[in-house]
Amino acid sequence: MYSYHQRPQQNECLICHTPLLQQISLAHLLYTLPLCQKCLSQFHIIDIQTTFHHHPLRILYEYDDFFKSLLYQYKGLYDYALKDAFLCSYQSCFHIQYQDYIIAVAPSSFQENEKRGFAPMESIAYSFSSHVFTGLYKKEMYKQSDLSFAERKRVKDKIGIQNETVLKGKKVLIFDDVITSSSTLTTCLSLIEKCHPQKIELLVLSTKSFMTL
Repeated sequence: MYSYHQRPQQNECLICHTPLLQQISLAHLLYTLPLCQKCLSQFHIIDIQTTFHHHPLRILYEYDDFFKSLLYQYKGLYDYALKDAFLCSYQSCFHIQYQDYIIAVAPSSFQENEKRGFAPMESIAYSFSSHVFTGLYKKEMYKQSDLSFAERKRVKDKIGIQNETVLKGKKVLIFDDVITSSSTLTTCLSLIEKCHPQKIELLVLSTKSFMTL
């Protein structure tokens, strides 16, 4: 696996490291993509557009074994180069669509980010925007996947916000990687609503089941 300081060559797929020139598709002719066609096809796109507490919510992928493994390689094995893999098919349109938005990334553990050398969601957000808000933070160290369902409902007591005045009167996009119980997203939304932004939208990379929302 590649660490933060060891990136594959730009002419190789970020996931499987196959030379990109060996697999040319229409998508590769139209866009400069860092993934081969085989790896691109493994993303199960669902692209759900719905509402969440009366705000527009968009979810891109199913949280299946492939996505779970990719997210673990990125976050758990510190493969920083994969930051460009998750949104490579959307990057151009998101750059235009959200150019007037502040991207508020869901909080991650400061201690884990120190070990990684990077903040996972912040790094992905910078792939399509330079206006990234990192004021949402965890008040204590915890992993969402380690919490019981009942404990996840109490996440609102574990997340805070700072430097929130920059969000007043602005368009804000709340950005997270996975939605399960929706507790983290609900808490982030509640904190940002108190900042009186002009508009709020939500973007989530993946979900296990749409029926859980």
